[in-house]
Amino acid sequence: MSIDQKDDAKRAMPRHFLTFRLARVQAKLNAQSSRILKEHCGLTLTQWRLMSLIGVAGRTTAAHLSREVAMDKGLISRNIKTMVADGHVRITVDPSDHRAQHLELTEAGQSVFQSTAPRMRARQDALRALLNAEEEAALNRSLEKLERAAEDPDHE
Repeated sequence: MSIDQKDDAKRAMPRHFLTFRLARVQAKLNAQSSRILKEHCGLTLTQWRLMSLIGVAGRTTAAHLSREVAMDKGLISRNIKTMVADGHVRITVDPSDHRAQHLELTEAGQSVFQSTAPRMRARQDALRALLNAEEEAALNRSLEKLERAAEDPDHE
């Protein structure tokens, strides 16, 4: 096998794929977040993401959450049901469109959100502190390009 063939074979290994590396980093960061949330407030990462979006919006819909986080509607629905059962989220039916359901945090949900948000922001700040301003800007530009490419059906 020539050097070029060895290089091609090495680059074809999944651990060298950009998507593989991104998935590994995401899995590790998600596991870290999950541990923090479990210890701090007992929420899952998905529940925290939904709670934070609802908390910031004040009032929103499941459809809006689905678009915002690019998450399966079924997964959102199951987590919202759990959050309602746990007393963190309230659902109200839109009086002008009975098909639309509005989501908002209950007082208990607001309390969890307010106590957890500073901890999660501090974690984000600590991760950003690992990068200098130039690296963070380059990472953000790269992620934006990759996200656009992922949304482009003609981009393979």
